[in-house]
Amino acid sequence: MSNPWPPEQELRSRLAKLIDAPGAPFVVDWRGATYRFACRSFADRARFTDGEGARRNGGRFTPIGGPRTVYLSFDRATATAELDAWFAYYSIPDSAFQPRVLAAVAVSASVCLDLCAPETLSEIGLTAAQVIEEWRSSADKGQVALVQTFGRLVYEAGFEGIRFPSARRENGINLAVFPDNYREGSQAVMLNAP
Repeated sequence: MSNPWPPEQELRSRLAKLIDAPGAPFVVDWRGATYRFACRSFADRARFTDGEGARRNGGRFTPIGGPRTVYLSFDRATATAELDAWFAYYSIPDSAFQPRVLAAVAVSASVCLDLCAPETLSEIGLTAAQVIEEWRSSADKGQVALVQTFGRLVYEAGFEGIRFPSARRENGINLAVFPDNYREGSQAVMLNAP
């Protein structure tokens, strides 16, 4: 990679400055509908947004055993592209697809790091390419990808979530929220659950 990741301590320091800068463009208050897929066994109101799947299996910003993280997309097409990319990465044929449930999730989170803003990336010392780099090859080898280390640092800094561009769909936007960092009034709730 042409642009190396900043050292962990430097990232930690920059994130601490961002979260303590009220009104800065780097931190967004996000409220609205998002979308996610889950397997049927996790498609109930409690488990759909508990973040345990990412904690157990890892995710872009979540190493295995890391913080509970709920991965969401701002539209159904991006959620579908993210799911399709997972099947494609692991060469799962269409005939082997397992049933998945798509549902809307209402999110309220007041302190989200906005990695869609070029100013934020510049302030942290990252590039958009680093944010969307492939992480699965490292995780599949039992290693922690650099983007996962960054996600842990964002969590430790106290952010409720990360708004970030989709690596799977041009102009798609995703949101990763950390349930254990929710502040008063923050939540992610599955809508229209039985």
